[in-house]
Parts: sequence; structure tokens; C-alpha cells
Amino acid sequence: MEKIYLDCDGVILDTESGLFDRYYELKKLNPNLKRGQYLAELDWNMWISQCQVLKDAVTILNNYDPKVADILTKVHSLQEAKAKIDYFRSQRVKNNIIIVPSNVKKSSVVDAGGNILVDDSTSNLVDWQVENGIPFYFGGEVTSFAKVDTLDDVLNPQKRKVMLRTF
Repeated sequence: MEKIYLDCDGVILDTESGLFDRYYELKKLNPNLKRGQYLAELDWNMWISQCQVLKDAVTILNNYDPKVADILTKVHSLQEAKAKIDYFRSQRVKNNIIIVPSNVKKSSVVDAGGNILVDDSTSNLVDWQVENGIPFYFGGEVTSFAKVDTLDDVLNPQKRKVMLRTF
């Protein structure tokens, strides 16, 4: 049976909306401010706590056996990793949380071969597919990838069977 990996940012939590608004304000005051420095110094606990949960993702995760899917999330710092782990545990999400450094491919951290990745980044999905994984796109854009509208589409075994037949 295939393993399911779920991206965090843009699939479970909307961590990206507005993330760089403050960075661009600060950059006007300090042109030498680097994106990496900004992300390393961000108060990730505050940021994650105010992020919108996408399409009931946390509730859906909590309705399924946590062994069915792992959360596979890229991070820019250890503070971001800890904030995400703390957030999910505070929401009683028991799924494994696999941390991926921002400059590393997800397929380098886990075996993509024959496994499912639900992600909103087409570049992550292209790499996953190249590594013989099964990519599913989560988002509003039209792409060449099979689309998942909610996490229930892939976590529910009956719905997943239908989706895999179309893959």
C-alpha cells in the first residue's frame, strides 16, 4: 500500500499569505536585509497560530488514523519546525511530521516511489513524479496534475481508490 505525504504550507495551513508583506516593509528601511535572515528571525509561533486552516484540514486529519499519512513540510529554520510541531500537537494531530530543509527536495528525505504527495507546489510535484511518486495537486489553479479538493479526497480509502484509478 502506498504511503501518503501531505504538504503543510498551502495544503493544511495558509502560512504563505502575507508572509512577506512585513519583509518588504523592513527591506525598505534596511536594503541589506536578506530573505533568509527575515525568515530565521520571524516569530514562527505567533505566525503559525494566526494562520488559517485550509478546508477543514486539521479536523479531517483528526478523523483518520494518523498512520495513514505523514505531514512533509519544508522549513526555513528550526524555530519554524518547532512552531509547526507545537501547533499540530496542540490541535491533537498525531500524524508524523517530517521536517525538510528549504533547500532540499522532499523526494530526498522520503522515498517517492509509488507513494502519494499532496502539494500546492507544482515544482515539488514534478520532482515527485520524476522520482516515480504519485503527485496530487491541492489548489485552485489548473495544472496537468490530478487535483485534490480536500484532504478527505485522499485520506478516505474509497475516494483514494477512485483517484488512483484516474492517475
